[in-house]
Amino acid sequence: MNVVFGVDIVRGSAHGKIKPKYALVILENGKELKKIVSKSKLFRLIRDKKPEIVALDNIYEVFESKEELIKFLRSIPVNVKLVQVSRNTSLQSLARRFGLKINIRNPMDEAKACAYLASFGIGEVVSVFMDKTRIVVSRNRSLGKGGWRQKKYSRKVHDAVRTVYREIKKKLDDLNLEYVEEIKKGYGGISKGILIVNAPKSEIPFNSFKTRDVQVRVEAIEKDKIEFIPLSKTKCYTIVGIDPGMTTAVAVIDLNGNLIDVKSKKGWSPSDVIEFITSTGKPVLIATDKSNPPEYVQKIKASFNAVLYTPKEDISVEKKKTLTSKYKYLNDHERDALAAAIDAYNSYKNKLRNIEKRIPAGVDIDRVKAEIIRGMPIKIYEIDKKEEIKEVKASHEEIPREEIERRDKIIKELREENEMLRKKISELKREIERLQNKLIAISSEEHEKIRKDNYVRSLENEIKNLRRLIKQKDEEIENLKKKLEEIKKLKFLEFTGWRSVKMIKKFTKEEIERVEREFGISEGDVIFIKDSSGGSRTLAEYLCKKGIKAIIYENEMSHLASEVFDMYNIPRIHVNEVEIICGEELAVVNSNSFEEVFKEKLNELKERKINKIEKLFEEYKLRNLY
Repeated sequence: MNVVFGVDIVRGSAHGKIKPKYALVILENGKELKKIVSKSKLFRLIRDKKPEIVALDNIYEVFESKEELIKFLRSIPVNVKLVQVSRNTSLQSLARRFGLKINIRNPMDEAKACAYLASFGIGEVVSVFMDKTRIVVSRNRSLGKGGWRQKKYSRKVHDAVRTVYREIKKKLDDLNLEYVEEIKKGYGGISKGILIVNAPKSEIPFNSFKTRDVQVRVEAIEKDKIEFIPLSKTKCYTIVGIDPGMTTAVAVIDLNGNLIDVKSKKGWSPSDVIEFITSTGKPVLIATDKSNPPEYVQKIKASFNAVLYTPKEDISVEKKKTLTSKYKYLNDHERDALAAAIDAYNSYKNKLRNIEKRIPAGVDIDRVKAEIIRGMPIKIYEIDKKEEIKEVKASHEEIPREEIERRDKIIKELREENEMLRKKISELKREIERLQNKLIAISSEEHEKIRKDNYVRSLENEIKNLRRLIKQKDEEIENLKKKLEEIKKLKFLEFTGWRSVKMIKKFTKEEIERVEREFGISEGDVIFIKDSSGGSRTLAEYLCKKGIKAIIYENEMSHLASEVFDMYNIPRIHVNEVEIICGEELAVVNSNSFEEVFKEKLNELKERKINKIEKLFEEYKLRNLY
């Protein structure tokens, strides 16, 4: 166990005006950490540290109400267990049993005892959620009061909600999780979708989240009442309702009528149903809603030492709805199974309540209830008053002297044997205490060993990650060195009659932005476009407005881009017309050859413009003549 929190109240009250303070003992890898904390800080530490167990003497020392408890359990990770250590036995007795010495007036001692006892498996997990999850997908934004664009905006938002809802359904289908759904349609999609999933929240592969238009809320479904489930589970006696069919449903309640679980599944085999029933407890009654029990139910009943319950006549739909109105279920199959279990419980309710009044103290009442349901008479468990009266009468009869001496001898022997057994018990208690102390010491050593192993493993992973990072950096440095050498060579050529050229590998917006970001594009620059086939009018205008001097190109340029360069009087020079040396990112061109070609191309542009004007003038004259 990695981290366990033990908590006990120091002062104040969760229900009073004075804000409470709590003693907190943290057990982590064999070490103890003690603190006095406020309620808000305690909750923050639980969310940050994510302990496996938070152990309390009494949950109502921390939580003012069931609502506050549920809110807290929703806010912490699903694998954190809230455990009440001493619900039926005093904390002092439990501590003495496990060799823990505590001062009951010292809250820090009690917090420490809670932590250690919970780590030993003592206590009950506080359970407020069923193994079902509600997923709500809805709008994250208000649609506003309206307007000419409101319909378009509504369609966009509702379509986003529908898209997210379908993605969530696909994930659930991929995991073979069963669910029922409820959809509220909206203009252009859906405004809200609800999924009730037949699985605990821990099995859902995502948490609550929000996007610009959509919010998704994932939350466990509450039980009707708070339940306490033992950490070291001894299974309780149960009543099981079964509704067989293509979709088989099973409902399990305890002998007090409290719902333990209800589940349904398509094609559920009898062996899997038996395994599910066994995981929830020991079935005493197997119930069906049919007066003539199905063969499937009889087969399940035969697997347990249980009694088969069937109603006198088939339970009607109206009665099923009445019986199950206070419970939550996914579908009609679960409703029918639950109704069968509750109807079976109601038929025995009065007898079971009567048993509670008649059984003497010190007897396991649920075990007695189970045996009575199986047919054992209650008189076996009662104190037979008639026998007591007979014994009293017999004591007044005259007893022979020999019988008295014999009885005295037996009493003496029994007293000697009793004394011997008392001594033996004392020795065994001391041995138990010694072994428990040894167990605690071994547990501490084991925690320390695990902590060291985890630390070593963590360091090894960190070293591995750092080596990988160093390798990446070495490769990056090597590439940069190569680029630097290339730049040095090209810069050297600039001093020997060559001119630097900015190189754009592809005539795209992304490539132009990269070159501008890394090298800059300034007025008077010569640009070499290696692949000019994809150039557009917009990109050409962008370069022209930068005030570039000329364009060198390698393959054919689009007529749209060519027209823009001509319009801005920027010459286009083919790579074969100049002497150029290219690197990875930069290039240099021979200044003399470039200037000659540049002047020629500039003159050609001027001549083309003059010719175009003359041609337009001639056309104009011809039109006026005719």
